[in-house]
Amino acid sequence: MKPVLLLLLVLIAHVARAQPVEFTQELKVLSAVAACDGSALPPGVDAAAVKRHCDALEKIMAGYEKDWARPARTFFAELVPKDVPKTVVYPFGGADLLTALTVYPDLQELTSISLEAGGDPRSIMRIDPETFEKHLALHRKFIGKLVFWNHSRTLDLALLKGTPFPSQMIFALVGLHAHGYEPVGLKAIRLDADGSIHYFTQADLDQADKQAAGLKGSVKNRKLNDLFAGYELTFRKKGATTTQVYRHFQANLDNDHLAADPRILKHLEKKGRIAAITKAASYLLWWGNFKTFRDQLLSQMVWMVSDSTGPLARDLDPKVWEQVTYGTFKGASLATANREGQKAFAEMWAAQPQRPLPFRYFGYPSKGLKTHLLVTRRR
Repeated sequence: MKPVLLLLLVLIAHVARAQPVEFTQELKVLSAVAACDGSALPPGVDAAAVKRHCDALEKIMAGYEKDWARPARTFFAELVPKDVPKTVVYPFGGADLLTALTVYPDLQELTSISLEAGGDPRSIMRIDPETFEKHLALHRKFIGKLVFWNHSRTLDLALLKGTPFPSQMIFALVGLHAHGYEPVGLKAIRLDADGSIHYFTQADLDQADKQAAGLKGSVKNRKLNDLFAGYELTFRKKGATTTQVYRHFQANLDNDHLAADPRILKHLEKKGRIAAITKAASYLLWWGNFKTFRDQLLSQMVWMVSDSTGPLARDLDPKVWEQVTYGTFKGASLATANREGQKAFAEMWAAQPQRPLPFRYFGYPSKGLKTHLLVTRRR
């Protein structure tokens, strides 16, 4: 082979390895198998097991549509101002597209941040027939809890991390299908030092596999899930041509972690004005050791919907912000909420008109399993 031709082939191979990897096939299989979007199943997949899963999931999602999604869509269509930013940030939230797309159906870009990792999308291509249905059932059980209570427990999410399925991606795809969207593309991502997005290349995949080599079972699953912590999912409304973007990042948002690794803050700064959503966030926005992130969020935020885990009035300039209450709040259902904050919120709810909510829960219920919701907006 001539030296020039050999050099050209080497350069082509190098360029190919440096290109972002598209997980197109993995995305199609995940959506068909776990989210039950009706697409054809690939060879080797237990079609009977998938049918049993999809029949059961259909019943769960039919109840969700009737009891929560349908009345919530109408409520939020009237509540959310038409001119709010189309860039949305969802802190302390995993792949909860069920809620995010109910509140902001026409968002252009959504970013969620949580302790949970996205997961390795390639794992769906390495299905173990003996445990396949068991893992589908485990995820379906979690989705059933999620749509009833409208929030998830960190303990349940930690359990799912040990399965071979990319749990956060599955939840996102279920959310897309429930609201009439379809996935278009999937990439693995992480943040560079300046907060810009780095898309995984073949070299990154090889490095991840090298780090997980020799591991087995749930230990290997957890390792790969952490290595594939962030992802970018593009999607669109069925029949539409315009795509929307959803990105998830794994990050601890307390002051110490952000001081040691500020990449997520730098990334958010680039977004300018944003809309926001949070719920079931363990009241972390109330805590002093989350002040760095809270200040960053408030500096960019225009309009936010939350449960009682949203920002306290004491942290808001009354000349800039106002808060509007819905439902009933008598006290927090979690011990992580301090008494002063609970008292202030209970007094705020009592001082405002009783505004009803037409659905069961938005995040944590109040004491007595009462539903409530809070809007924090710039005046």
